[in-house]
Amino acid sequence: MSPRRKSDDQAPSAVERAFAAVSAAIITGETAPGALITEGEVADELGISRTPVREAFLQLQTCRLLTLFPKRGAIVATVADKEVADLLAVRIMLESSAIRALDGNPLPDDVAHDLDDLVAQQVVAEHDGDLLAFSRADFAFHSRVIRAGDNDVIEDLFTHLGPRLELLTHRAVRRDATSPARLLADHRVLATLARAGDAQAYEAALRAHVQRGNYG
Repeated sequence: MSPRRKSDDQAPSAVERAFAAVSAAIITGETAPGALITEGEVADELGISRTPVREAFLQLQTCRLLTLFPKRGAIVATVADKEVADLLAVRIMLESSAIRALDGNPLPDDVAHDLDDLVAQQVVAEHDGDLLAFSRADFAFHSRVIRAGDNDVIEDLFTHLGPRLELLTHRAVRRDATSPARLLADHRVLATLARAGDAQAYEAALRAHVQRGNYG
């Protein structure tokens, strides 16, 4: 599972730095599917020992971004079409369950405020052409809805999917210049529906959002 993000006043550990660097390279396509990477290469690039890199590699394998080969290194995983479909189906199930858990109640003000902030972050990222920041804010938006459902198991499952969902989003916005604006418009609609506690309309909008995402 990906490392839990620390608060802004806590410096990232060496493991977190290695995880962030390698996952970013994979998500952005800088390190292509099928590429071989080694602990030594990453350790040298980051100026850290191999031990935290090894731990980060294990976490990345758990997230299914890497496949480890002892004494050789790690191969960047390829996300096949069936896996894309499976990921998106599970994503819809988890998020729909979270929104239904609100029992028709409107979102708490702090959650609604967080969603607005994340949409604003995506607007800035789109303007700056920072597709990685856009993709990570996209996942954070949906993750915030998940957390509002107050189910730790669902939250853990969704967190585990995070790096691969960020990869799919980055791939979609990278190949279609109109995709960021479309995803942003959908997020504004989803935030409005979540704020009203309209689970049925939210689920329908979420399914349409995923279908329009062009993640395949």
